[in-house]
Amino acid sequence: MLHYATLISLAAVSGAALAQPAIIIEVDDPVLLRGESTTVTMSASYGGIDYAVAGIETRMLNVGGTWSDLVLLSPMDGAGTFPGVVSGTGVDGIAAGQINFHSTYADPTNPIAFWQATYTAPADAAAPFVVDLSTMTSRYDVYLERSSSQSVSRLGELIEGSATITIIPAPASVLTLGGGMLAPRRRR
Repeated sequence: MLHYATLISLAAVSGAALAQPAIIIEVDDPVLLRGESTTVTMSASYGGIDYAVAGIETRMLNVGGTWSDLVLLSPMDGAGTFPGVVSGTGVDGIAAGQINFHSTYADPTNPIAFWQATYTAPADAAAPFVVDLSTMTSRYDVYLERSSSQSVSRLGELIEGSATITIIPAPASVLTLGGGMLAPRRRR
């Protein structure tokens, strides 16, 4: 049986974990048939002591499938940003960021969506499998306050993003297998 003090400690640890900077990967449809597509969105969150996300440089890692329609989402599509380039291991060179200078203030939305793309499952997949998505981030900066353009790195505290997409055979393949098993029953 947990004591009251233990419950308070667990709640504090959970709250601290949520306050850490993190990259969040959201998959619109995490179960796909061969050749089907889904939209994948990355967002960035930051701790309560910071004002807004300033800049991110990351990679989306995966094996299998293809990426298309890579785009940075406003306002994280500021000067010097790039939605990345498709490689054999996912998408490399994603650079997103926003300005916080003079009368142009950064959007403090937390979490803030910054990248979106279409993932298409391999059409030649012979068996069900899982595609692991993850990030590898080399820069994660935040603005400290609204009235300053000074940013600091939170890379050392960052929780990398992860998600999965499950690829399954076409229903026709499953029905063909099932139909073959039902045929002997009808003969009885």
